Amino acid sequence: MSTDHVNASPSDIRKLARALQEFETKITEVTKQGRRAIDGAYWHDKQKDRFVTLYKEFQNRTNRFVGMEVKQMVKSLDALATELERARDHRF
Repeated sequence: MSTDHVNASPSDIRKLARALQEFETKITEVTKQGRRAIDGAYWHDKQKDRFVTLYKEFQNRTNRFVGMEVKQMVKSLDALATELERARDHRF
């Protein structure tokens, strides 16, 4: 008999997954805001061009990393919630 007991609410697990997706959306929006701030700055020279290139790379890496990590976490949380619902519905 397994001693690995889970005490969790499937609906709370799904809420957590949605919160993580919202987090990803916010990160994407914040990196866009940073980009807009850079674009709007009165700064016109080669140094800004280099900075814009660095920021674009940072923005892409950040969004890609957060997106992949959140996708994996949401997938795992959804699977857990499904298993919890299945176990709850099969009790006698």
